[in-house]
Amino acid sequence: MSLLIKNGEIITDTECYVADIFCEEETITRIEPKIDNANADEVVDATGKYVFPGAIDPHVHIYLPFMGTYAKDTHETASRAALVGGTTTFIEMVCPARGDDPMEAFELWRGKAEGNSACDFTFHMGVTRYDEKTEQDFREIVKRGISSFKIFLAYKGAFGITDEELYATLTLAKKLGVIVTAHCENADLVFELQKKLLSEAKTGPEYHYWSRPPVVEAEGVHHLMTFAEMTGAHVYVVHTSCEESLNEALRAKERGVNVSVETLIQYLLLDRTAAELPNFEGAKNVMSPPLRDKKNQEIFWRALRD
Repeated sequence: MSLLIKNGEIITDTECYVADIFCEEETITRIEPKIDNANADEVVDATGKYVFPGAIDPHVHIYLPFMGTYAKDTHETASRAALVGGTTTFIEMVCPARGDDPMEAFELWRGKAEGNSACDFTFHMGVTRYDEKTEQDFREIVKRGISSFKIFLAYKGAFGITDEELYATLTLAKKLGVIVTAHCENADLVFELQKKLLSEAKTGPEYHYWSRPPVVEAEGVHHLMTFAEMTGAHVYVVHTSCEESLNEALRAKERGVNVSVETLIQYLLLDRTAAELPNFEGAKNVMSPPLRDKKNQEIFWRALRD
């Protein structure tokens, strides 16, 4: 099966130019100014349109049992939405509870995706407990092709891991050559701040920010960087929301820590006032880490350009 895409403006990481693209058996084999239609089974006229490579979304939750709730999407609806937005591969987070069996959780998530996803997929394997039995499971899961773990330095009592488990996870990841993605907040500080806010009857969405202000996220990043430096593991900080956290990662990078950083679209386009809307409207914009002061937006746009 061959496909010819004609006259589109091709967007790469360095160039924009108009040309034709010829694909054979899902592989691009030619990019030239003009390619004859004769050898193509299907021809798409992309005149006046952009042609992008398929995007990879590395941070996706689809099946998500979370503290008594579930995400609305299925793998069918989520993957179709991904394709509409130009994403052809996603990496979903497998998030078992601390008491769950990792291999059973991996098979559960994989079973929901296989045969139901309209695009390519893989997984970050959540490490929410570490002992001899779970280590065996993690080794087997990596043998099956998974190349990254996910840990939480947050959600104490639900997904969060201890420092002993953090060290063991990073040590194993280094041995296996996999990346460890991490939700970085200081779980104990969040817990204490939540208790304080509850005691003051400050329970509206506008107070979520104060249960985990920037210094709490930054401390979580700093904590991860210390352990990554000690173990030599490759770490990836997910949904970085503020300058303070970014700076902790950059300082570690300067020391030689193997760290990558992501931010998410909401932190580039929204600020904390969206979570402070009256009549509980702000609840629609509550997330962890929370939306930050607007000044952070330009900092992250600049970081993306770097």
